[in-house]
Amino acid sequence: MGIKRMELEQRMINILKKDSRRSIMDLSDELHISRVTAKKTLNSLIESGKIIKFTILLNEDQENLVLLHIKEIDSIKDQLILESYELMDGTFLIVTYYENLPLLKDSKIMDIRFARKRHINLIEERSSQMHCDYCGKEIEFSPIIFEIAGRTYYVCCPNCEKDLKKGKTSMEEENIN
Repeated sequence: MGIKRMELEQRMINILKKDSRRSIMDLSDELHISRVTAKKTLNSLIESGKIIKFTILLNEDQENLVLLHIKEIDSIKDQLILESYELMDGTFLIVTYYENLPLLKDSKIMDIRFARKRHINLIEERSSQMHCDYCGKEIEFSPIIFEIAGRTYYVCCPNCEKDLKKGKTSMEEENIN
């Protein structure tokens, strides 16, 4: 039973969220697919716009941030905005660096909060139509994700996790002997 295209794409995205520098060969090995399929899948994700960009994150870029609640975003230069969120009431929440505050003096700031450090948690679970690697059932909620011997597994419940880990561990012991 092969992995369906949407699920293959989601698994590849999850791998790349952890490390976007993974090579096509690494992706094909971890996903148990050919290099050609891995390359086509990655190209499809890029061409469809699901993957917008590959980037690095520096530790110093996560410090001394300001969160601003503003009425209008049009008056703020794009290069000053790290993140922006359009809120339900039509206002905006933006994240910028502390040193950019003097450049925003003409903005209609409603509220301002200072952040010492930003912590980004790249959640893998936001996925749909994933199937359990143990029982094959479609995973209804957030999957349980774990690694064994460098391969990532997705399961639907703690029982499948326990059984899969037990099975993989006994297979590894057999291979050693």
